[in-house]
Amino acid sequence: MRDSGRSEGVRPVPGDARGPAWWLALLVCKPLLLLGRRADWRRTERLPGSGGAVLAANHVSQADPLFLGEMILAQGRTPRFMAKASLFHSRAVGWWFRSAGHVEVDRSDGRAGIRAAVEAVERGALLVVYPEGSITKRPDGRLMTLRSGAVRIALETSAPLIPVAQWGVQAIVPAYEGRVVLGRRRPVTLLVGDPVPLEDLRELPRATAVTVGVQRLQDTLAAMVDQLADEHAR
Repeated sequence: MRDSGRSEGVRPVPGDARGPAWWLALLVCKPLLLLGRRADWRRTERLPGSGGAVLAANHVSQADPLFLGEMILAQGRTPRFMAKASLFHSRAVGWWFRSAGHVEVDRSDGRAGIRAAVEAVERGALLVVYPEGSITKRPDGRLMTLRSGAVRIALETSAPLIPVAQWGVQAIVPAYEGRVVLGRRRPVTLLVGDPVPLEDLRELPRATAVTVGVQRLQDTLAAMVDQLADEHAR
């Protein structure tokens, strides 16, 4: 199915509030996105229309948040990206991240490091997590081994954990190369999956629940990414 879309840490913003930072980003980035990509958005109806949720997406390019954010905004939701603390400490970039309501996470601080993310989801945020922890380093661009943060947040909040596979952004902004490839519009596919089932894990010891949940997310998201990669290869 294809859907071309409908036309100190965390800031205490409502789940889908948009401030000046988001309108500035739309004004600057939207024309560039339209020039660079042909959007193929699939199963966007699986995104919840309101309330907190955790979106776990694979990571193929530095530009991934632009393309994923565009798709989420087109559905009437406002994404909040979970990002490492260092991004919040520079003057210009840090202002934008804080003003847009993104979530600062200290990955060196264990369980306490995701407290801000849990609070954001409990306030109704649609939180985007890249559970690989970085842009994939696999030569074929496919999914690396996942970290546990997205599953831990979903278990603590009882929010749905929704996998999102993306492919094609790396043809426009190749990972780790510091360049943009222009000249023709390239297909960028985003596929929203069904929520990963976690309800049966909530009565298990937390460590066991997290381990099983991460494996379920790994299997689901890897299959989705492989599907898109194989389609683009053909």
